[in-house]
Amino acid sequence: MLLTRSKRLREVLGVVETANLLLVKLLVKNSAAARSYPGIVFRDYMSLVGDDGWKSRPVEDVLPPFGRARIVIERVHDSGAGTAPTPLDELAALALLTRVLEPKRIFEIGTFRGRTAVTFALNCPPDCRVHTLDLPAGATIARDVYAVDREFINAGPPGSGISGGMHKIEQVYEYADTDVAHKIEQLYGDSATFDFAPFDDSVDIVFVDGAHHYAAVRSDTENALRMVRPGGVVIWHDFANYGDYNDVIRAVFDTVPRQHVIQLGSTELALYRTPAK
Repeated sequence: MLLTRSKRLREVLGVVETANLLLVKLLVKNSAAARSYPGIVFRDYMSLVGDDGWKSRPVEDVLPPFGRARIVIERVHDSGAGTAPTPLDELAALALLTRVLEPKRIFEIGTFRGRTAVTFALNCPPDCRVHTLDLPAGATIARDVYAVDREFINAGPPGSGISGGMHKIEQVYEYADTDVAHKIEQLYGDSATFDFAPFDDSVDIVFVDGAHHYAAVRSDTENALRMVRPGGVVIWHDFANYGDYNDVIRAVFDTVPRQHVIQLGSTELALYRTPAK
């Protein structure tokens, strides 16, 4: 059902597949939140069943054996438009992956506030470099960007009250005043035209979280597969989503063998490990 192209049909099928009394109660108490219910229930189901269309595993199970790992998460208070926080379980999963895999090079497609960039930087080795790609200020937003993506791209710095314009404005990244900012290289460009060639076969972790329409996700995934070194991992955000970001799952499965994609627990993160030479 998640692979159905029609958003309306997909949402109807999602309700049919996951509806129960709690959904009815949620519709009464918070109808806006009810739109997210089918996706949340389905991802929880996948984490419990473990294998139904693709694999779902706890993040610990996809990592090499480790005894003890200390992770660091820096939380910033949210304010302003379009600043929905990254769930703590997702930040914790990214932090643990980074700590245990000990990457030397990370590439992130889609900086936004810089929250995941700083999570990578806080948990990677001292000599690791985190490259993160964002649209430059003043960039014109493509017409086929989803409305929800347009809202996030146009959102001003926290507290500015600026949103809804046609161009990306100056961004204030949350890693700027941290003690790990020196690990992060901010890159600018549209991932559809950016030259990724200097990073080919050299990145340990590639995190794909840019625009969410099919063409963008597929292009970003193809670039990620070229950048990641043998034995490295590609991670996608907004995976297994019934709503606006459903194109993520379709683009991933059209690019990567489905049997090798692993949803991390009940999160919207999915991981693919490339074959080692």
